[in-house]
Amino acid sequence: MSAGLERSAAIGLAAGRLAIGAGLWLTPGLAASALGFGALDSRALALARVAATRDLILGAWQLGSLDDRAALRRASAAVAIADAADALTFALASRSDDPATRTAGQRGLAAAAPAALAGAVLAARLR
Repeated sequence: MSAGLERSAAIGLAAGRLAIGAGLWLTPGLAASALGFGALDSRALALARVAATRDLILGAWQLGSLDDRAALRRASAAVAIADAADALTFALASRSDDPATRTAGQRGLAAAAPAALAGAVLAARLR
C-alpha cells in the first residue's frame, strides 16, 4: 500500500465516521433509519449521540493525524478497535428474534466488519 493509498484509506474511514456521527447528531431520525433502526425514543437518542460523539472524535483524530505516520497508526488502530466492537455488537443484534433488530444488525455488520478490517490493515501498514 503506497503512502497515497494509505492517506486515501484514512481519509475514507474518517469521512464515513464523521458522516455517521454528524448524521446522528443533526438528523438522528434519518440517520437511524438509514442504519436500519426505527424511530428513536429519548433513551435511544441519548445512546446514539454518545456513539455519534465517539465517531466525531475518532474521525477528527484520524484526519488530524494524516501528516504524522506514527500518530495516524495510533488513530487508525483505535478506529479499527472501535469498528471491531461495533461489528461484534451488530453481529449479536443480527441474531435477534426481532426481524427489525436482525435487519439493523445485518446492515451494521456489513459496514462495520469491512471498516474494522480496513482500519487494521491500515494501522499495520503504517508500522
